[in-house]
Amino acid sequence: MQVMRIDFGDVVVDTRTRELTRAGQPVPLSPKAFELLLLLIESRPQAVAKQALQDRLWPDTFVVEKNLANLIAEIRRALGDTPSSPRFIRTVQRFGYALRDAAPASPPASAPDSAAIRLMWRSGEATLGEGEHIVGRTLQAAVWLEGESVSRRHALITVTGTSATIEDLGSKNGTAIGSRRITTAAPIAPGDRLRIGAVVVTVHRAGSSASTRTGSAHASSASRSS
Repeated sequence: MQVMRIDFGDVVVDTRTRELTRAGQPVPLSPKAFELLLLLIESRPQAVAKQALQDRLWPDTFVVEKNLANLIAEIRRALGDTPSSPRFIRTVQRFGYALRDAAPASPPASAPDSAAIRLMWRSGEATLGEGEHIVGRTLQAAVWLEGESVSRRHALITVTGTSATIEDLGSKNGTAIGSRRITTAAPIAPGDRLRIGAVVVTVHRAGSSASTRTGSAHASSASRSS
């Protein structure tokens, strides 16, 4: 099964298997530090307020700011980064932290008849290959979308051979291809506009020249806490 990978220099973060490697070697990272890294990845390159990060990592729990700083230090060690000369994690004084922008890595080269697709929306993008991919608001989703209209496990995109389909997973606000709301698995192809709740996602062929600005999926959380 293809996975969603993000490259930062010699560092690779696999969001599906929750693994981090540097120069091809696995680097251990605590579960809470990995969650923080995911939050920074989804918000890159915008800065996220410390309070917003603490609210996401420790909901309904009071923690001292030192706990967040310790997680940042753990992530920096894993990435081979330093506070004095950061390559990846930037400290925004009296505000929070930011991860320097990096585009998702392309999936391994596939056969010309592969149905690998590239999804693009206002604040991000994802390339999907062979296999099943959850779309939703959970951080474990292959396609992570922010917004109250999006359910945690909203839809399932399946890429098999030369075809791809999308299926609603009983979401509150529904899934549609164009203006047609779907209730069972339906085929999708480059050029389709998907509606995941209120979020519009366009389908492109993997490797196409279409581009978008990869922005902040957590921007609203950061702004509320600034």
